[in-house]
Formats: sequence, structure tokens, C-alpha cells
Amino acid sequence: MAPPGKSIGKSMKKIGIVKAQKNSKNVAPMGEKKKVKKRKETYGIYVYKVLKQVHPDTGISSKAMSIMNSFINDIFERIAGEASRLSGYNKKSTITSREIQTAVRLLLPAFKMWCVLKGIAASLLLMATILCFDIRSCDGLRILGLFPFQSKSHFAMAGNLMRGLAERGHQVDVYSHFPLKQPIPNYKDYSLAGTLPDLMNNLTYQVLTQELGTPMALNNWLKISGLPVCKLMDLPVFRRLFEEPPNDPSYDLIVSEVSLSLCYLVWNRRLNVPMVDLMTTVPADWLNWARRNPVNLAVDPSFLTPYIPPMTFLERLDNVITYYTTIVKFNLGMREQDTWVEQNFGPGYPSVVEMLNDLALLLLNYQPTLNGQRTFPPSIVPVGGLHVVDRNETLPKDLQKWLDDSEAGFVYFTFGSMVRIETFPKRIIQTFYKTFEKIAPVRVLWKIVQPKELPPNLPSNVMTQTWLPQVQILKHKNIRAFITHGGLMGTHEAIYYGVPMVGIPLMADQHFNIKTYVTKGNAVKVELQEITTEKLTSAVSQVLKNPVYKKNAAQLSKSFRDQPMSPMDTAVFWIEYVARHGKNVLRLPVVDMPWWQANLLDVYGCILGALIILVYLCIKIVKMITQFFTSKLCIYTNSKTKTN
Repeated sequence: MAPPGKSIGKSMKKIGIVKAQKNSKNVAPMGEKKKVKKRKETYGIYVYKVLKQVHPDTGISSKAMSIMNSFINDIFERIAGEASRLSGYNKKSTITSREIQTAVRLLLPAFKMWCVLKGIAASLLLMATILCFDIRSCDGLRILGLFPFQSKSHFAMAGNLMRGLAERGHQVDVYSHFPLKQPIPNYKDYSLAGTLPDLMNNLTYQVLTQELGTPMALNNWLKISGLPVCKLMDLPVFRRLFEEPPNDPSYDLIVSEVSLSLCYLVWNRRLNVPMVDLMTTVPADWLNWARRNPVNLAVDPSFLTPYIPPMTFLERLDNVITYYTTIVKFNLGMREQDTWVEQNFGPGYPSVVEMLNDLALLLLNYQPTLNGQRTFPPSIVPVGGLHVVDRNETLPKDLQKWLDDSEAGFVYFTFGSMVRIETFPKRIIQTFYKTFEKIAPVRVLWKIVQPKELPPNLPSNVMTQTWLPQVQILKHKNIRAFITHGGLMGTHEAIYYGVPMVGIPLMADQHFNIKTYVTKGNAVKVELQEITTEKLTSAVSQVLKNPVYKKNAAQLSKSFRDQPMSPMDTAVFWIEYVARHGKNVLRLPVVDMPWWQANLLDVYGCILGALIILVYLCIKIVKMITQFFTSKLCIYTNSKTKTN
């Protein structure tokens, strides 16, 4: 098969000879007006004109259009140049250019026709060319994923991110309690399943109300997800990794969710690579304090307060007290982790709270239009909705039919992946029963771990399931409302699909989340300790019957989806960014300053000292002037007395 340039050149020459012969036969006699035929615009010239509009500096001359080989080479060379310019093409790049895709769509029809004429070899070239225009990295990063916390809902965000990184060509090694059911390329699991007590479907009403929903909640959470999680590093799988990390190739980056187990920050020091942390909630008080993040307690609520701005005086007072007492409790709770790190890894490490400043990037499950406006430093990137992924899971046939047949719609009720609703007091469960009966014919889909433990006489319009693919439920056409405990993961999914909510918060940031949604007009709040049939029925009925809630939910869904980049693309971009530019590229200078300098105590002290000196001098001067005039007055008085 002849090279494209030669074969096209020959064919073009033949076409020129044939045209010349035809022109010689059709020469007009002398004296007759020559008829000028309008030249028909070829597809190649059309493509050239359009490409000149899309890329004015393509550098393709119209004369070269007669030679297909030159046309193909010049266009594709320019497209490759555009790809390099637009994506910063290098080892770490995964960006695709819309301009490049536009040019390719215009060019490929002509190129395809040429390929058909020239046979299968050119067709293979076409396929390779098309694949090249998905400008992705062929030499990706090697990423270590550390997710030792045994909460499945927390891992939903981390798991989706690691899958996304693997799909973009990066090699990820994931240590977690939730290995993939179906392996995927570039994703290697190291299972920790069974090494810690399972939190999934394991939180009872007693634990919630007596341990996790009290002022001592932080101490109790540390007992669950603090030192016990740190001790997983004694496992052989972690010991081998720590003592002999791979170097074929070595790790370029660490992605983790340290949560309350800050001991895992030693990996950043051990491997000396950038470390990225995931947070499924808004930034905790201790994180803001340790990293010197800007916080205005007049408008920014503490992690453990439900207040939203504008706050009253008493709310601001409680907010300040809660913020600083939480920080004190956290620092005291971290001492045992400091001791454990020193015993297991040696005395060369700073405190685990200080090592929070080693984090290169924090990816936050936060969205300003949903969760309120806050000031974040460059190292904190909101990626709210990162976990919202529709994998088109198939529902069981009986459940699918039940949902499809719910002509009056259905309400979805769940308290997440950890809470066992069947352990709630009989009084509360009977309240649920009576409410469900009153909203019939609207049906209720209820996620219950152990349905057999429920009291008898479950209403006929209720279906219980031990597990549900939540996204598939929330996107169903017949869903009318979502009864939730207010966790960010589930509420973000509901908002993404425009489902109004009834919130019954249980602990931590859930109170703040639900209160925020109430102000947005897409939710109604019911306090668990004050719940009655009348209150719950009223709340559910409001959401079902008042179209304003559905309208507001739809509007929030639009604002949630309206982002310049998807949460996944945003997360991947910034992860690759810190891998390219180093762990300190987004670091605030203030974290390297002593606390008294960072808070300007030396400046304020200097100003205060100057003011004190100034006041002192003013007082001394006034005294001196007073004494001077007093002495003069005394002399004058004495002299006058003597004269008299």
C-alpha cells in the first residue's frame, strides 16, 4: 500500500490532467463570451474555513488544501499542539479540551472517507487517532489510600474517589474495611474487614442518647474511632508497608480519612510525599484551630452547635464556649495517641495535632449553596456530592414493582448505615406506625436491619428492607419525601435528586445540617426527644402537600448541580496539582508562626505598651505643669502676703 502522501498526490495529478483535457475541449470560439462556472466548494475547503474560525492560527494555507496529506498532517499537528497547550500535557495531566473535541468532530468525516478508500490500515490509524484525543495520562501516579475507620457511609466518599483516580489511569492501593466486590483495573485492595467491631447497623438508641448525643460525645467517639483505629497499624500488613514501602515505583501521594485517628499522619513523615485528607463533614473545630484556618465565631458555628447566622447574643456566647471547650477536650484526648506513636515509631515525631499541618490538601464534603457560606484557605477544597454516583444498580423485582405501583407516591425512611431504628423505644416506633397509617395511601419504604425486632401491627402501606441502594430509591419517579437523620452524605443525595426532607437529627453536625435545610425551605425539622404522632404527621404532611417544599428542593438541586467542574474532576485536579507542585504549594504561611505571632499578640502588646507609656507621660506632664503653676501661685501668694 502506497504512503498516503504519494497516493493522494498521484490521484490529484490525475484529476488535474483530466480537468485540463476537458477544459481544452470546451474552449469557447473567438468573440463569444466565456461562461465562468462557479467552482463548487469542496468538503475540505469547508472544513478549512470552519477550522480557521475555531483555531484562527492553524497556519494552514489554502494552497495546501489540494494535497490531502499536507492537510491531514497540518491539522493533526496543530490539534496536538492545542492539546499540549490547553492541558499542560505531562505525566500528571488528565484534562480533556472541548476545543480539541470540536476540531476533531469537524475533521473526522473527511478523514474517515479517505480511510475507507485507503483500506483497513488507515482505519486502524483513524481509531488510534480518535483514542488519542481523550487527552489522558498514560503514566499516572501511584497512590496509597489509607481508610482505617470502619464506617461504610464515610467510605462511600473515599471509595468513589479512589475508583475515579483508578479510572483516570492512576495506580491506587487501598487499605480499607470495604474491598470492591468486582475488581477494576488500577485498583488494588488490602482488606481490613473484621479487624474492628463493625459500626454498620450497630448503633443502638441507648448508645446514641447516653454516649454519642451528650456533652461527652467527643470522648465517646474517641473510644470508638481514636486509639482503637490507631492500633490497626500493628497488623502485619501495615508493619510491612511501613518498614519496607514499595519502590517499583514508589508512592507519589497518600489519600486518607484520618478522622479522629490522627496517628495515621505519621505516614506522611514516613513516605515524605503529599498527603490528602477527606472529610465527610464540615471542618471540625480542632482542625480549624490546629491549621489556623480563618474562623469567625460570630457567624461560623462550632462543629457541635446547631446555630446558623445571624446568631443571638446567647447563641454566640454558647458558640464561643463550645468551640474552645471542644478544642481543649480534643487536645487532651490526643495525648494517648501521642504516647502510642512514640512507643511504636520512636520519639522523632511531633504531636499528632501538630502533624495536621503536614496535610497538603483537604477535600471537604461541603457545598456553599447547601451548607452555608464560610471562608476556607486554598488548602481546603469543597467537593460536596463527590459520593453521589449513579451506578445504575438493579433493584430487586419485587421492590421495583412495589415502587412502580405506588401511584400516590412513597416516602423513604432511613437513619443511615449505622443506626438500628428497631432498638428505639416502643413509644417512638408506635409514633412512626401511627404517622404512616395517617399518610396512606402514600406508601413508606423503611430501611430496618432486623424487621423481626419491630413491634407487631406494621401498617399495610409500609415495606421494610434490610438494605437499599439509596441513589436508585431517591431518583425514582414516585418518591415524595425523605425522612432522614440529617447526615451530609444522605442529604446531599436527596438534594441532588430534588427530594424534600423531614429531618430528625440524632447527633453532632446533623442538627446544624437540618436547621440549614429548614432555612432553605426544602425540609421540616422534628426533634427526636419531643416527637409525637401529631408533630411527625404534621411535618410529613407539610412536605407531601405543600408544593413549596418540592419546588425549593428542585431549585436547590439545580444550584447543587450547577458547578464549573464535577466534584470528581475537582478532586482529581487538586490531587494531581499537589502531586505536581509539592505538599507546601497551598500551605498557609501562618501555620509556621508561633501562636502568639499568628494571633498578633506581640503587635497588640506593643500597641498596648505604647498607649500605657503615652498615658503615663501625659499624666507626668500634667503633674509637672500642675506643680509648676502651683509653685508659682504659692510664690505669688507668699510675696503678696509679705507686702501686705
